[in-house]
Amino acid sequence: MEFFDKIKNALKKTADQLSLSVTGKKPDENFIHEIEEALIRADVGAATAAKLAGKIADKKFSRETTEKEIRRYLADEICTLLKPFEGDFFRRRDPRNLRPDPEIILVIGVNGNGKTTTVAKIARMFKAAGRNPLLTAGDTFREAATEQLVLWAEKIGVDVYVGKKGADPAGVVYDALKQSGPTHDAVLIDTAGRMQNRGDLLDELEKIKRVIKKIDESAPHLTVLVLDGVTGQAAHSQAETFLRKIGIDGIIVTKLDGTAKGGALISLAEKYKIPILAVGIGEGPDDLKPFDAETYSNALLDVDR
Repeated sequence: MEFFDKIKNALKKTADQLSLSVTGKKPDENFIHEIEEALIRADVGAATAAKLAGKIADKKFSRETTEKEIRRYLADEICTLLKPFEGDFFRRRDPRNLRPDPEIILVIGVNGNGKTTTVAKIARMFKAAGRNPLLTAGDTFREAATEQLVLWAEKIGVDVYVGKKGADPAGVVYDALKQSGPTHDAVLIDTAGRMQNRGDLLDELEKIKRVIKKIDESAPHLTVLVLDGVTGQAAHSQAETFLRKIGIDGIIVTKLDGTAKGGALISLAEKYKIPILAVGIGEGPDDLKPFDAETYSNALLDVDR
């Protein structure tokens, strides 16, 4: 199945929320309000929904306008809005352009958002692009997370660093970076889930960042926040806290296949100006894909490419 078809299937629940009945209607305030409500049902967010509905009002569609035409127009507008936030760091890179030291990538997020699986899938994509990542089991409190990462590493054929059970996460990360070999061009660091309202746990992430900087002052080179697509607008509070306390260079939204709230990443990108690096559209090993604004927008509105 092509990626477009997979993401279209994944976003079907959200697309159903955008069901419109506009044919033969006068394009007045009620017409615009119906469209705005449909966007809010898809969890696009009130402010973004109002902005997009306003675009339709300015367009001045005629009474003969069809739902298909409205969907096509909305898809194009959403694509335009999201295009600046495409962040693909999975592309094949010329070895001559890689850093002399490994690229250090810190992956963070709250419990249950799918960080460990996402770290492994990133490593799989890196390996396919000709890179050699080192996985680091920085979640030392959840034994299952370490076991899961080790199994993934064996399956993918990449190295993994594991510290002692219950060891200080910052110490494990430090040791992993010290022991990363000259062939490793990336170090992917899994971390324990941190609730955004737990200051003590967030402080621990700050400690990990300080330790990383002892190895490389310019690192981490990328801090990735993993968000669960099922949470919809609730992801905003997570993004806001992690952005303020830790710093974020990009987001990955998982589980888009299990939600009718797939529109939330539109308002996330617009409000926080954070690149969307990838989206998760299933449980399979190949179901993490680089974010593409046009593909996402067309799938969200259920229109052809």
